[in-house]
Amino acid sequence: MLNDDESLVGLIEHWRVSPYDFVVECLGVLPTEQQRGVLAAMAAPGARVSIRSGHGTGKSTLFSWIALWGLCCFWDVKIPTTAPTAHQLSDILWPEIEKWRAQMLEPWRSAVRIKSDKITLEGTPGFVAARTGRKENPEALQGFHAEHMIFLIDEASGIPEVVFEVARGALSTEGARILMAANPTRLTGYFYNSHHKNRDLWTRFQFSCLDSPRVSPTYAREIADEYGEDSDMYRVRVLGEFPHASVSQFMPGDVVKAAMGKHLREDMYGFAPIIIGVDVAMFGGDRSVIMLRQGLYSNILYQVRGNTPETLAAHAARLYDEHKADALIVDATGVGEAVMSSLRLMNRSPIAFYAGEKSILPNCANRRTEVWYKMREWFRSGGAIPNDSDLRDDLVGPEFQYTAGSGKIQLERKQDMAKRGLASPDLADALAVTFGAEVQAKRMNAAGPGIQNLRSAWKPTDMKSRRYRALDRRR
Repeated sequence: MLNDDESLVGLIEHWRVSPYDFVVECLGVLPTEQQRGVLAAMAAPGARVSIRSGHGTGKSTLFSWIALWGLCCFWDVKIPTTAPTAHQLSDILWPEIEKWRAQMLEPWRSAVRIKSDKITLEGTPGFVAARTGRKENPEALQGFHAEHMIFLIDEASGIPEVVFEVARGALSTEGARILMAANPTRLTGYFYNSHHKNRDLWTRFQFSCLDSPRVSPTYAREIADEYGEDSDMYRVRVLGEFPHASVSQFMPGDVVKAAMGKHLREDMYGFAPIIIGVDVAMFGGDRSVIMLRQGLYSNILYQVRGNTPETLAAHAARLYDEHKADALIVDATGVGEAVMSSLRLMNRSPIAFYAGEKSILPNCANRRTEVWYKMREWFRSGGAIPNDSDLRDDLVGPEFQYTAGSGKIQLERKQDMAKRGLASPDLADALAVTFGAEVQAKRMNAAGPGIQNLRSAWKPTDMKSRRYRALDRRR
């Protein structure tokens, strides 16, 4: 017969491989089917679990269970928890942990100690730590070392990208478990990528309110009645699905997605001018990019980090000649002036674009906003872009606001994007620059005459039919 200590050890060993049984047996609660799937996934060392969820499905409860499971079932364990605000940790997660601690079996209930920023288990070196994940505190998930690591990231959509960049080494520690969850409000960032371009690296769950017994059906009906079932509010708050566009996002994600990888060719738009846009990197980490647009077709021709203005100008001149372009438009702001000068020395005639100048359009605050606005209309008209994830992220990254007083649209500045942890949208800016001037095709290429040149291109001698000539004489 096992003594008490041996019974406890055997129970802990069993719970260690079954978080679900820990919750049922130690906390005395039956998880929902949604929660059960996550508990099973977290059992594996090295688990990487990401949950996009509607409102009220039990994310914070799930986090509190995993925190107590890790603390009670592993000896040398560190469990960093983070969220965008201290409120999320101190007013929501910590009280939830205290609620379930009070329901634990003994001796664990008495052994768990809860302080304002740390939770410990008496007699063990392990702890749960609270760290706010803000851009002012990018080290939130750094500096933790233990045999067992469990990272809990709540409201992950709102965690700045810089926090994840700084924590990349810690998150990739061998055997470390990661659980993150959020209402999927944003279409960029670490959390979004865990369900999209990095989805193969994660075990992904979607918690819809419609499938959760924790959420009253009345809630979903009220959201549907107020906003509509096809609204982004319903998608995010009820279905746990990413929106078509975030509230302040300038370029809708569904519009960009529809444009990616369309089977359009440059020669399909022989009637349209060929325009090459150049976005010049302001800083060493940014990219200088050259893009081509003709009609509804576009393509990335060149991108590089750390080029000199003279070298970039040489590439722009070469591509201008190769594609027999009708216009070469350069963002001449800052170091772009040096690119302009180099192009002139090469006997080219670039068109200067200055992002900060007053917009020609009355609803836009400046020229950068203006060309992005025109680019958005181009997308809605059927514009096509390469199937490039960086270009997609650049396009959907910037947010916008309305200026005080005049109420004009103003696109988010690159500096403010950097504060949110987003990269400079160099690829998207290069495409936007192609809308910086009105350009007419200078010639008719092999695809046929331009629409505006049809009248002058067709001559009576082209009409070989006697019938046509007879009809002309009758007139």
